[in-house]
Amino acid sequence: MTTIQRIWRFKDRLIKLMASKCNNCGFTAYPPKGACPKCGSKNLQMIELPRRGKVISYTILNVPIKGFEAPLIIALIKLKDAIVMSEIINADPNNIKIGMEVEATIAPSARTLDGAIPYVVKFKPIMSKT
Repeated sequence: MTTIQRIWRFKDRLIKLMASKCNNCGFTAYPPKGACPKCGSKNLQMIELPRRGKVISYTILNVPIKGFEAPLIIALIKLKDAIVMSEIINADPNNIKIGMEVEATIAPSARTLDGAIPYVVKFKPIMSKT
């Protein structure tokens, strides 16, 4: 069950996009890890990722898993030194492009087995001012 205490415990990861950066090899992992996934070092520091980035790859699922609506857009997003995999929301699948600028937001996800609706980081296109 999602509780206020659990939300409070993870608020920095959600709101501030906290990541772990390895002081040995420089690899940045989001969400933060207890050890570097690249070299195994535990010599890590917590860093805050920028909220804006660019799509470097994506896929569109027209038959997503239960709980998600089609089309489901999943993208790899470059945020400074990190690559984050996330859903892109509020976007026409025909307009998704490599290099497109996106911004982090907090949005509801699919219901959990206990019926709770978790809020997670997702990305939305940055609307150009023309």
